[in-house]
Amino acid sequence: MNQSRCLILPFVIICLLMLAGCKKDDSAELQFNNLEEEVEYYVEKYVRMGAAIGIIDRQQDVQEFYYGTISKDNSNSPDRHSIFEIGSITKTFTTTLLAQMILNGKISLKDEAESHLPEGVVTLPDWNNITITIEHLATHSSGLPKKPQDSDQPLPSGYDPYDPYAAYTAEYVYEYLTSYCDLQFEPGTQYFYSNTGMGLVGHILGLIDGTTYEELVTREIFESLGLNETSLFIDNKIFSLAPGHNESLDSVKNYNANDIFQGAGFIKSSLNDMLIFLKAQMGLIETSLGEAMKLTQQPYFDVGGVTYNDREGYYNLSIGLAWHIDVLPEGYTFHWHGGRTNGYMAYMAFDLTALTGVVILCNQSYPNVITRFGEDVLKAVNKY
Repeated sequence: MNQSRCLILPFVIICLLMLAGCKKDDSAELQFNNLEEEVEYYVEKYVRMGAAIGIIDRQQDVQEFYYGTISKDNSNSPDRHSIFEIGSITKTFTTTLLAQMILNGKISLKDEAESHLPEGVVTLPDWNNITITIEHLATHSSGLPKKPQDSDQPLPSGYDPYDPYAAYTAEYVYEYLTSYCDLQFEPGTQYFYSNTGMGLVGHILGLIDGTTYEELVTREIFESLGLNETSLFIDNKIFSLAPGHNESLDSVKNYNANDIFQGAGFIKSSLNDMLIFLKAQMGLIETSLGEAMKLTQQPYFDVGGVTYNDREGYYNLSIGLAWHIDVLPEGYTFHWHGGRTNGYMAYMAFDLTALTGVVILCNQSYPNVITRFGEDVLKAVNKY
């Protein structure tokens, strides 16, 4: 069953609703007649431009909802083929590649990360001779800072704060890791979200494959799953791009990166393709990546109660290979990952017990919104 819904809201009303959304959630006190009505409530609360939402409900039927506008100058709503940046959801693609290589015997989670980097060219920082492993990188427990900008190293030539990773080359990051990078803590003892670490995972996998991260993820995931609207770049998909917008709803540049950071957050995709990826992760479709995806979903590092962006500290959180795994006060467990760039927000989550899931793609970026939005929608899905 496929459902679609288009909702065009006046710009001023959307802004007012968004401001209202910053207040304490009162949805628990409201009564909704159906899932669509509740989803629409959250859209009015969180969406300021356009959104494409895909839901797998408790009957494992797919419902699709499309809201808002492509831009201030284009009143059309996004559709299932509109292209969005998915930001850090890219990390779950990267760890799927990692898990597949583990199953093929090409790499181990216990390998020292440095052993897979060019010898004599780069030296990873350690903590009293305790070294970084692949597992540390893939679970955000390596102690590496989030990005090289958080150091005394001069910014790379051509650095653009509106496209902040584009200028970083492998050579520059190698120098950063060797000469400028200090670990935040002993590897394997704490959680600290790191684009540097996950970018390094993707880069290492490309080196092992003898190609690049782009070639590897295209061959092993995009082509394998038939994700024909998914790419690290938008060159051949510009006709269906939903332009990104910042907090002020001004158009912004799209994100780009060289190989060294691509695995951390630079995939562009459509709702059509992201629903395929979601179904594959949930085991609702049989693919050659099924066992690898299951491997990424196992808990590897126990974080416990944590404040993540705007989320409260009472969540029982553990980390798979990229996936965040939460046990909510309502009593169910779900896997999730969010993504935010200068102009986009994205979210994917699934409950393997209820076999429910959500994908949310938005072409505006607003801090401390997407994890709340996505979690609210998933909770709603599990009610009906």
